[in-house]
Amino acid sequence: FRSLVLVLVLALTVRSSPHRKAGAPVRLREGCLNKNDPKFPTTVKVDIRISNSEGAFGMVHDVRNRSLAPWDYRLDEDPSRFPRVMADARCRLSGCAGPRGREDRSLSSVPIRQEVLVLRRERRGCAPSYRLEKRLVTVGCTCVTPVTQHQS
Repeated sequence: FRSLVLVLVLALTVRSSPHRKAGAPVRLREGCLNKNDPKFPTTVKVDIRISNSEGAFGMVHDVRNRSLAPWDYRLDEDPSRFPRVMADARCRLSGCAGPRGREDRSLSSVPIRQEVLVLRRERRGCAPSYRLEKRLVTVGCTCVTPVTQHQS
């Protein structure tokens, strides 16, 4: 999925040389459009097949069960989004697992969140189109010392 996002970002970005002076006009190769040109595309076609997606789940499964702040996944399904199904982590404990597996409430399990880009399907005439959308996903949990407030 990150490859898809990278391709989209690269397709929509015009890179300038790091050696040019500030305020100097951007020189492009002959025949290339400048992003300020009215002919510059605001839409791109993207192949949404994901390559190299095997093998990642086994490692995640092992870590989520061995963690001091273990978590489970809930699948979120949205037919108008790509990817249609996304996993969202939920912490199993409010405290953290101790060395013998018992919950230690002097520590706290907290979610780890990551902002990701997804494609949202929109209807424009007969052909489906997509727009980029940001989504906050919980990817796992970690163990932290709780926040305490001292009274003075």
